[in-house]
Amino acid sequence: MLTATESPSSLLIIRYIIYKAPQLNNIGTTGLEYLYIDSAGKKKETLTTDPTYKPINHPNGVLANTLRPIFTTSLPDNFGFISYSDQPPGCDAIDKFGHSKGVVMMEKDKTGVWLLHSTPRFPFLRDQKKFYPSSGAAKAQTFICVTFKYDQFNKIGEHLLDINAFTFDDHIPEGFYKELKDLRRTGNNIRDPRLEKKLKTMNVMMVTKYSTNEHLPHM
Repeated sequence: MLTATESPSSLLIIRYIIYKAPQLNNIGTTGLEYLYIDSAGKKKETLTTDPTYKPINHPNGVLANTLRPIFTTSLPDNFGFISYSDQPPGCDAIDKFGHSKGVVMMEKDKTGVWLLHSTPRFPFLRDQKKFYPSSGAAKAQTFICVTFKYDQFNKIGEHLLDINAFTFDDHIPEGFYKELKDLRRTGNNIRDPRLEKKLKTMNVMMVTKYSTNEHLPHM
C-alpha cells in the first residue's frame, strides 16, 4: 500500500508536513535542516548536532523514502505518477501555467499520495542520490504529503487541470482515470475551473481545495 512515509519500515502515516530551514550564515544552517510532524504524532527536527538525523536531501531520508517508488526506470502497469511544477528542472513554465508544484503517485484501485511543495526543480532527477536540487538549499521550503484512496485521484487530476499544472514527468498507464491521462496532453491544459472540491483522506478527514485561474473573476 502506497502511503506517506518517513521510512520503509514506518507504521501507516496518513499525512506529514515538513518545513525546511533556509541557509543562514548567522545561525549556521546549511539549508538542508528541517522540522517534521506527522499524523501519527511523531515530531522531529534536524536543527541539531545529533548525527542520527538525516538532512532533507539524504538518500534514506523522509523525502527520498516517499519518492522511492519512482526511483526506477521500470514502472509497473498498476502504478502511476505525475510530477508538476511551474519551475521544473532545466526551465521555467510560461505564465499561463499554474503557480504550483507537486508529485502525485498512486497504485490503481489501492492508495496513493499527493506531495505538495514549494521547491523549484524538485524532484531534480528520479534518482535516490540526486532527487534534491542543489538550488533548493538557499530558501525556506515546505512539503505537505497526504495519503488518499485511489478513488480520490480523479478529483485530484481535475484540480491539476483546473489550475493548468505544468507536468514535466509522468507515467500514467492505460486504465487510469481520464483526468490523470489528460494531464499529459497540452491541448487539454485549460478547462473551465471548478472553485471547490472536497477530498477524503484515508481516515476520512475532509479536505477542501480551492483553485485560482486567470479566467475567474476577482472577488
